[in-house]
Amino acid sequence: MKKLPKLTIKKEVQKQKLVTVIGTNYIEQIVPGLLEKSFDIYQKKDFSKKNFQVSVHENTYSTSAIVLAVLGIEAYRNRIYYLEKKKVSKSVSSDISTIFTNKDNNFPKQDFEAILTEVFVIRDVIVHNHIYELEVVSDDNWDMISHKQKLLEGYGDDRKYKNFVNSRVRKTINLGLGVQPGKIGFEDLFEVLIIFDLFIGIANKLLQSNYVPFRFMKKLNGQWEDSLSKYLAYFYNQIPNKKYKFSLKKHLLVVKGKFEKFLPDCCDYFLNSCCTKCKEFGFHQPNNITKCDTCGFEIRLLP
Repeated sequence: MKKLPKLTIKKEVQKQKLVTVIGTNYIEQIVPGLLEKSFDIYQKKDFSKKNFQVSVHENTYSTSAIVLAVLGIEAYRNRIYYLEKKKVSKSVSSDISTIFTNKDNNFPKQDFEAILTEVFVIRDVIVHNHIYELEVVSDDNWDMISHKQKLLEGYGDDRKYKNFVNSRVRKTINLGLGVQPGKIGFEDLFEVLIIFDLFIGIANKLLQSNYVPFRFMKKLNGQWEDSLSKYLAYFYNQIPNKKYKFSLKKHLLVVKGKFEKFLPDCCDYFLNSCCTKCKEFGFHQPNNITKCDTCGFEIRLLP
């Protein structure tokens, strides 16, 4: 019996060109969980005490998340410059601010470069492990009464640190980010993520949509939330430290005044998510809630 010839079926081959930016995955997958763990510890502190300490656990969660978040910003810089067919420089802050200015001549390059530089300063403080000598005075309950700190020679002597850090209070000039590694906690992480959210918003307005493909998705109280801004609002409205919240709002209002017009009108970002009545932040909240936790003003959708 004559054998029939075998049929050969040609399979279609599909090719895709991908630009790998794994650093951005850390913010989507890991940082939110670290933020939650840091906040759980942070909110239990007694803020009525003059000198409250940052626990080892809060410090560990927060510093890890800050490093990963800043890695994400650098990864996006690399992607943007690859797509723009430009060479990167040693300064991520300068590169990002320059590309934004190239897209809009009115963009305040120096101001944005300054706040991004401060974010990288706190990253450097953590990664390069700046060493301080501390002398702590505690009471019988081991609560801190006072402390002295001295930054050892050879640390914090670069230009970024000297230009953007108030050496007396050990905080950055524009954002008030802590630069004493052992005292970095939830408050610093939270503000870094607001600046990250601002960066994503500006990039989405001034650049092509595929330049910064940030996709946020996190389960919160049993429901999925796809907006980083609303996710941050959830924590903002629960911050127990009134002194920090006042200081944070003061910093954010300055940043908002300079950069709000460079955010997309159609999307929600933390700095443009404000109460229309009292201008408090955190107005757009998870589960489609639009309510000000400060003055009570609320907008409800019609059924």
